[in-house]
Parts: sequence; C-alpha cells; structure tokens
Amino acid sequence: MTGICGLIGRELDDLESKAKNILSLMRNRGTKSRRLSQSVADGKKIVIGICDPTGALSFTRQAVPLALDGVIFSDDTRPNQAGPAGPSRLIQTPGAFSFLTSLQNQLIAGRDIIGQKPLYFGQTQEGAVAFASLRFPLVSMGIREPEPVPPGKVIRATARGYEVLNDYSLKQPEDQSIDESDATRTLDELFTEAVGRVVPRGSGIAFSGGLDSALVAHVAKRSGLEPELISVGLKGQQELGHAERTAKSFGLHLDISELSSSDILDSLPDVVQIIETTDPVIVGISVPIYFACQKAREIGLNYIAAGQLSDELFGGYGKFEEVALRDGTENLGREMFDSVVAASVKDFDPGDKLAVAAGLELCCPFAYLPLVEYALKLPSALRVNRSDGKVIRKYILRKLAAHLGLPDSVVDRPKKAVQYSSGVQKVLLKEAKRKGVSLGKMLESFTS
Repeated sequence: MTGICGLIGRELDDLESKAKNILSLMRNRGTKSRRLSQSVADGKKIVIGICDPTGALSFTRQAVPLALDGVIFSDDTRPNQAGPAGPSRLIQTPGAFSFLTSLQNQLIAGRDIIGQKPLYFGQTQEGAVAFASLRFPLVSMGIREPEPVPPGKVIRATARGYEVLNDYSLKQPEDQSIDESDATRTLDELFTEAVGRVVPRGSGIAFSGGLDSALVAHVAKRSGLEPELISVGLKGQQELGHAERTAKSFGLHLDISELSSSDILDSLPDVVQIIETTDPVIVGISVPIYFACQKAREIGLNYIAAGQLSDELFGGYGKFEEVALRDGTENLGREMFDSVVAASVKDFDPGDKLAVAAGLELCCPFAYLPLVEYALKLPSALRVNRSDGKVIRKYILRKLAAHLGLPDSVVDRPKKAVQYSSGVQKVLLKEAKRKGVSLGKMLESFTS
C-alpha cells in the first residue's frame, strides 16, 4: 500500500520538483511522502521518493536507500541463489513487490518475478529516466508511453539511458514426469505454505464459491487464519446463492454485496481511472474486484485475498479447452506459460491498483513463487485433462479440492469468468447497446 518513484538526470532539470509532483499524483497510494536526493558524477542527480497513507514511511535501513512497495515472504536465501546480497538477490526472493534503489551512481529498479506490484518507466524529452508506481504521473511529465518494468528483470538507469542489468524472469521449464498422486500431495503442501505466507490472519477473501476462492478459503480456515468471505454480484445472480451455501458448509461468515445496474454503471469512471486502462476485458473483471475491495474496507479489513493466476497456471480459460480439443494437450504448455507471463499486466496491475485505492493490500497465494515454479513443471495433461473427447480444465486442482474434502458442488463446478458470474458484463454490454456504441468506445468516454 505504497507508491514509489525515482528519477535520474541532470541537476538543472529540477528532479526534486518532478518527484514531488509524481508523488502528489499518486495520492491514492499514500498522502504522506518523503524523498531522498543524491548528487552523482558530471552534474547528474538521483531522486527516490516514497508515499504511504500512514506517515510511517521510511527507506529500509541498508547501506544504500531502498524504496520498497509490497512485501517479501521470506528472508531465507533460496537454494539456487548465489553471489552477494543486493537487487539480484532481492528479486529472486518470494514476495509481491517492486523496488527502487541507487547503486554506484545508477538508479536500479525491479519487480518480483511474477510481477504482482506495478512499476512503470520511461524517458523524458530532456533525457531523464523516471519510474513510478502508476502510469499517469509519468504521462503528465511528457512520457507518452510508459512501459511496465518487466517482472524478474533488474533495470539499470543512468543519465544516458537504461538497460536490463540482470534477467531472472520466468523461463518455461520442460514438463516433468509427475504422477497424479504425487502432484496432488505436493500441491497440498505448497498451497498450504502459500496461504500461510501470503494471507495474513483476518484477511478478506473475494469469494465466489468457485474452485479457486474455495481452495483459498478452505486452506485459510484449516490454517486458523479466520478469513472473512466477501461476495459481490448483480442482485438475483445464482452465483451469490452458491457462494452463500458453500461458505456455510465451510463454517465461515460471508458478506454479500448485491449490486444494481446503476451501481455497476456509476462505478465505471472510478474503475477506469484507478486501473488506467479502458480494455473491456480488464474493466469487466475489475468492476467486481472494485466492489469487493470497497466492501472489505467498509467492514474494517486491511487485506483481501483473491485467486489470481490460478486460471493461467492450471488451464482454467476456455481457450485452453479449445486448443486441447483441436490439438491435444501436448501443445498446451506454451499457451499456459505465455498466459502466466501476461498476468502481470492483465490481472495483477489492475488488481493491486483497485485494492490500494481502497486502502487494502491484495494477497494472491496462487502467485507464490515456489508454487508457480512447481505448477509450471507439471505435465500439461495434469492441468488440462482430455479423455474420450471430453476436456477437464484445472484437472489437478479439482483433484486437490477432492483430496481436501471440498464438496462436489465446488470440485465439479464449471469455470465461469467473474465478469459473467457476477452479472457485470451483461450490464456493461446492455448499456453500450443502449448508447449505440461499442463497449470499448463507451469505456473510453470515461477518460476524457
């Protein structure tokens, strides 16, 4: 629940004022701010800024300043890590974070390997390189197309430009020969570890009663984390009744927000501004998350957990079923891997922005790095199973749910995207049709 920014350029470019302006434009990430400046060689300067909502902000106590947005789940070094501590060691640690630091007259930036916290960068017309947690502040200073810092890559910026210093981004592994029972047992261990590390006690869980949110809720309950379940949807949606019955079977309390069509439409200006995109698919997914975050904050929570990355890792999308039916499961590994890599922009950036704007931290146990690395090694046929012309998406997750004793109504429930299960997409398309424009054009009208 923090905003960070950094600039490197000429002293005379007044980088302090630029950093102050960037931080002021990230007020929904924190109204209290602090900046550190450092003069470097040849009349150049580095400025790093940080903002948070509490005023308890600080740069971590290191030999060099480190502005960190997010959380690190473990201080332990991983078995494959080597070399001295520093940005390269940090970026390989399981966590959900982005960071900026200065090192040897250079500005260094990075994001966790999955890319769960937003960070953008670009170069001004004067030649300064600037980074920020949101796109808009960079656009406001003349950077036309800010780029996301690639997850898992350490970016080095100097007064002359920027380059990739180290690359620890995800690489597609070879499928390993892992049988169903071993996979189920290991996923149980890893997912329990993930929930324990990622989801704080007393967190909210965005809960539909579907496979992903049910697994998070069940394991959180089993781990003694006392989660609070939250469901949102258009009044009368069948999914709300299913969520209520499932929560009751878990012995957990469920807060339900029933939305009207006007509630959904009235939220669009806020949602589009917060997520910084008018992509119809991303907006459709974001509206239910927006209301879940609002509800979580209303009932006094500080964290909200969600099932992000499950569909990408375990083959939940309809496109994976189409490939499996057409070509078999042998070619699905690449499709699912590419989807995991794309989730940073499509899922995590908007989800984080919505949560932070509501004063929350988003927690995503399916994005826990050891779990991701293991899931990517699973045979494609364990993630998307094809047998006798029938395809079962998320096959091994369903086996895990059955292993944990979840009800058949969850284990066998077909995947339904949140924008459809919540009724949001129907409302958006109906309104666009009423206005006689495409959904994309309607959403673009909220940016002017």
